[in-house]
Amino acid sequence: MTPMTSESRRRVRLLTATAAVAAGSLLAACSSSSAGGTGHGAAKAPAALVAAWPSDISTMDPGNVNTDQDKELAMNVYQNLVGYKTAAQGGHAVSAGLAASPALASSWTFAADTVTFTLRPGLKFYPSGNPLTATDVVWSLQRALKLNGAVELNNSGVFDASQITAPDAGHVAIRYRDDSGRPVKAGDVNVATLRTCWYGIVDSAAARRHATTADPIAAAWLKDHAAGTGPYYVKSRQNGQSLDLAAVPGAALDPPKFGAVTLRVVNDGNVSALVRGGSVNIAQYGLSPRDTQSLKSAGFRVEHADTSSYLYLQLASDAGPFKDPLVRRAVAEALPYDALVKNVYYGQAERADSYVSAGAAGYNPAWKAYGDQGRAKSLMAQAGNPAVSTKLRYPSENTDFATAAQLIKSALKPIGIDVTLQPQTSAALITGIIGRATAKSAGGATDGMVLTTLSTYVEDAKTPVKLWSVTGGVVNFARTSLPEIDRLQNQYAMAPPSPARDQAYRQIQQLAAQDVSFLPLVVTGRTLVSASGVTGLTFTPEPVTLYWTLGPAK
Repeated sequence: MTPMTSESRRRVRLLTATAAVAAGSLLAACSSSSAGGTGHGAAKAPAALVAAWPSDISTMDPGNVNTDQDKELAMNVYQNLVGYKTAAQGGHAVSAGLAASPALASSWTFAADTVTFTLRPGLKFYPSGNPLTATDVVWSLQRALKLNGAVELNNSGVFDASQITAPDAGHVAIRYRDDSGRPVKAGDVNVATLRTCWYGIVDSAAARRHATTADPIAAAWLKDHAAGTGPYYVKSRQNGQSLDLAAVPGAALDPPKFGAVTLRVVNDGNVSALVRGGSVNIAQYGLSPRDTQSLKSAGFRVEHADTSSYLYLQLASDAGPFKDPLVRRAVAEALPYDALVKNVYYGQAERADSYVSAGAAGYNPAWKAYGDQGRAKSLMAQAGNPAVSTKLRYPSENTDFATAAQLIKSALKPIGIDVTLQPQTSAALITGIIGRATAKSAGGATDGMVLTTLSTYVEDAKTPVKLWSVTGGVVNFARTSLPEIDRLQNQYAMAPPSPARDQAYRQIQQLAAQDVSFLPLVVTGRTLVSASGVTGLTFTPEPVTLYWTLGPAK
């Protein structure tokens, strides 16, 4: 394999974190309604929030967030130009597709290739008291281009710092280009990207005091210090143990209803027991579907949303037994879709019919036709009934992945495919996926299959296509390489919304489904659990809890 580029390394860091996110989603996927009844969950509203984290943060720098916990901190102590527009859905709120809501920017306008944002007047950073200006926004977004934040900015059409400017102290303009440098019409999808965790706005005056010639973007200082507008600030930290957040006094934007949040690092502690005992009153990580069902029965609030988080399988289609499309199609027919939903997610997830969100323009449930064991055997017969032995790699962090892998192994055995299960850490797995996807050398005959999860944060069809189906896609483990998919993606990725664009992405999904190198299995979604005295649980595509949306139950 050839060495990875700096862009690939950024994606390794980002997607390793996303794999951990997805593992958390697998652990959490469960019930879809609020809990009622009695028990510990029926307690009155707590005075403060206490959450359980599986690990400490790796950075406080919003432009360089990596792990789930980094992202969650960034989304609670920094604010973006725009936020997620949400709508009530049962007992919780969920983000509405690509829609953005005003945040640090009170409004924005589109003109050809440019979006111009008008900043809210009178906003200040805490604790410095420095006023928020366009200089802070430009500096923050430009530095994100040098860090992990580059990935989604590039995907939206921002490649160079010169594309982000400040016409005056109260306005910021962003010009969009395709990867050839040609102007593209700006639209909602470009703005939607700016909702995500990498684009919190930093107090540039405070941070620059710690910049050096070797570190002009103050990355070293921002790794361990927060300098945002709120709605919370970091009051104290005990490395490896806890973070204490406090509400920014007099917060002008999204003032929190709970004045304090303690983020406890519990490592592999029993989160369900901590919730039951009352020492934790809001939880996302470290809960199995069985845990959340039990907590619901005990009276805790349990909310689930079908966010764009997927369990999927990829087959190495350029070498080994899966080079034969008949064998790949046989696998697609034989997979235990219903059993995965029932036995891994207790019926509280859905079969995935595409890697594009069902709510996104151009969605096509092209994989829905698969699932016939009889056709699977017929396809293997057409292939000459080869004796296939292959590896299935999957994350080792929790038993849900192991259960899913065992179900797949059992389903493939009757059609003559013998599967050896090979658990790996999420970090090792995603590194291997990216390494194979981006290598220039030939694939190995024993590369086999990978089972994992990933979330997409911007519900636009171009994003999963770029990841999994274009030639050289950064997580295209299968090495799918179909000229028509590449052509359509190149033509329509940066194109404005239109019936022609929607049809192009429906066609891409049909081609990808026919190729059957990538197989979406389950839309896992995410689950949040809280004491019944806590309301306001909110879901976005990102695997974070927004503590400032929470409030005491009336």
